[in-house]
Amino acid sequence: MSGNVERIYPESKTGVINWIEQNFHDIDEFICIFQMKDGTTTFVYDTYTYRGALGTLEMAKESLSALARNDDFIPKAR
Repeated sequence: MSGNVERIYPESKTGVINWIEQNFHDIDEFICIFQMKDGTTTFVYDTYTYRGALGTLEMAKESLSALARNDDFIPKAR
C-alpha cells in the first residue's frame, strides 16, 4: 500500500469533487473526515477490513506529520 498526499486548493469543495470524478473508477476503498461549519465532524468510510482502515488512517497521520516536519503543510486560509 502506498500513499500520495494532495492539497486541493484554492477552491477545495469543487476541487475534491473534481478529483473524485477524475479518479472515480480507480477508487477501491476510502476514508474521509469532514469538519462541518457547525463544528461537528463527519466520518465517511468504505473499506474491506477494520485493520485496513486503521492502516490507511496511520498512513494519513504519518504523511501529515512529515509535511509539517518539512514545512510543506499548506493550511487553508481563513
